Amino acid sequence: NFGIGLHHAGMLSGDRKVVEELFVEQKIQVLVATSTLAWGVNFPAHLVIVKGTEYFDPKTSRYVDMPITDVLQMMGRAGRPQFDTTGTACVLVAEAKKNFYHKFLHSPFPVESSLLDCLHNYINAEIVGGAIKSLQDAIDYLTWTFLFRRLLVNPSYYGLQDTSPEAVNSFLLELMTTVLTDLEEAGCVQLGKEDDPTVAKMEEIEPLTLGYIASYYYLDYTSVAMFQENMHEASELSDILTTLSDATEYDELPVRHNEDKINEKLAEKIRWPVREDYEDPHVKANILFQCHMSRLALPMSDFVTDTRSLLDQAMRILQAMIDISAENGWLKTTLNVMYVTQLIAQGCWENKNPMLLLPKMPEKIVQVCKKRKIGSLFELLSRRRGEIVSLLKECKANARQIESVTDVLSKLPVMEVKYRLPESGKKDAPAACGSYVPIELRLERSKPVRGKVPMHKCGKPKDEGWWIVIGREEDDELVALKRVSCKKQTEVKMDFEAPEQPGCHTHYIYLISDTYRGLDRQRTFDVVVDEVDDPDDEDTAERDLDQREEILNEESK
Repeated sequence: NFGIGLHHAGMLSGDRKVVEELFVEQKIQVLVATSTLAWGVNFPAHLVIVKGTEYFDPKTSRYVDMPITDVLQMMGRAGRPQFDTTGTACVLVAEAKKNFYHKFLHSPFPVESSLLDCLHNYINAEIVGGAIKSLQDAIDYLTWTFLFRRLLVNPSYYGLQDTSPEAVNSFLLELMTTVLTDLEEAGCVQLGKEDDPTVAKMEEIEPLTLGYIASYYYLDYTSVAMFQENMHEASELSDILTTLSDATEYDELPVRHNEDKINEKLAEKIRWPVREDYEDPHVKANILFQCHMSRLALPMSDFVTDTRSLLDQAMRILQAMIDISAENGWLKTTLNVMYVTQLIAQGCWENKNPMLLLPKMPEKIVQVCKKRKIGSLFELLSRRRGEIVSLLKECKANARQIESVTDVLSKLPVMEVKYRLPESGKKDAPAACGSYVPIELRLERSKPVRGKVPMHKCGKPKDEGWWIVIGREEDDELVALKRVSCKKQTEVKMDFEAPEQPGCHTHYIYLISDTYRGLDRQRTFDVVVDEVDDPDDEDTAERDLDQREEILNEESK
C-alpha cells in the first residue's frame, strides 16, 4: 500500500495502464500526473493537489496561466463517491493570484464565447453551405449566436466600448467586413464585382474552390491559401512535405523546454534539410515526418505522441492539397502529393523496394526475385503461393516469416484498368477542339476486399482507396480526377476536355493507391481531335493515329 505512481501522455500505453490499475486498486496511494489526467480518465481521489496553475507556452517562450476549465477539472477529481462524503482540493498559486482564484471558487464564473477565435472558418462554412450570401446575411446570422448574447452582457471582454444599437451595429459591420475581406484575399470567396465599392461588393458573396475545400476537409482558411501560394506545377516531394508541415493545423504542435536542441540533433539524421529555427512547431513537424519515413528511433516518448498527432491529421490535409493541385491542372504535382501520401502511410521513402515493406520480409528477397526475373511487387503477386513459399525458403525465412508474408500478399489486390470512349475521340468519330470527351472505365481486382489495409503505418486502420487520374504528359496537364473504392468490378464514368490543337494526342490513365506502394497501374490511350470544318486536320489526326498504332505494336512485340 505504499509507493508513488507517475502518469503522463508521453508514457507507453502499457505503462500507463499498469499505473492506472495500481491506483484504482489502491496498491499505491499517491499519483503524480499531468493536467491531461483530468480529461477523459476518471480517477477520483480523496485529496487533489494542484501544484501550479501555469505552463510553458513555446509560442511566446514564457509561462502562461492554465485555462480555468482545466483547473476546475483537476479539482473535480477530489472526492470518491464510493468511499468519502467529502473531497479536498488544494491549489497552490502565487500570492498575486490568490484573490482571483478565491473569487473563482466561491462565486459563479461567467462563460464567454470563443467564436471570434475561429470566426473566419465558421463564416466560410456557412457561405459554402448557402446560409450566407451577403454581408447583411452574415450580420443577421451572427445575431443568433452565443457570441452576440455575451457581447451585450460583457462588451469590454470583446473590445466593445458601448452597447448602444449604433455602436453594436458598427462593431458587427466592421467585424464581418474584416472577415469577408480576409476570406476574399485567401481566395475562399468572391465578393461582387471588382469595380464595385467595398460595401456594394459584399452584397453578393459566392464561395470559391478553396472555400469548398477548406470547409469539406475542416481546414483553416489560411492553410488552403498557403497551399495555393506555395505549390506550383513542378513541386518536388521535398517541397510538398515542407508545405504539408507548414499547415496552420500544426501551429499547436508542442515544442517543449529544451526540445529545440533535440530537434537540431534529429535534423542532422534526416534526408532533407529544414529551416534552422528549431523552436518552430512547423520545423519540428517536418523533422518528425522525415523520422517517420526513415523509421528512426525517437529519443523520447513525447516525440512518439507528437508524431501520432501529426499522422492523425496528415491524410485529410494531403487530400486537400491533391484537390488544390488538381484544380490547377498540375499533373506532376498532383501525382507527387499522392506519392507523399503513400510514403507517409507506409512509413518509407520512394527509393525503398515495395517488396521490403511487407512485414517480416527477408532482406534477401530482392536479390532472389531478381534471379527469377521478378522485378516488382506487382509481378510477385502474380505468382502462385507455392512459388512464393519457395522464394522465401531460398531466403532462409522461418515458418513464422513465411506465414506473415503470404498472409499479407493474399490481401493485396492486383488491379486491371480497361477503358472505352463511347462517343467521341476515336478515329472514326473525332472530338471537336476543346469539347468534353466522355470515357468509361472498368476497374477489376483479382481478390475481394478483406478488412482494413495491411502494412498501414499511419494512424488508425483504414479502408483502401484509389485515385483515377487522366492527364497529358506532353504538356503536364491534369484533365480529370476521381476518387473511388474498388470492389471486384467497378464501373466509373468520367469526362475530360479535349486539347485545343487538332491531331492525335496521347493521354495517360493512372490508378493510384492512397496507401499501397508498387501496385499503381498506368495505361495510355489516344484521343483524336479535329476541327469539323477543316479536312486537312482530319487527315493529320488519322496519320498521327496510324503512326501511334505502329509504335504500340512494335512495343508490344
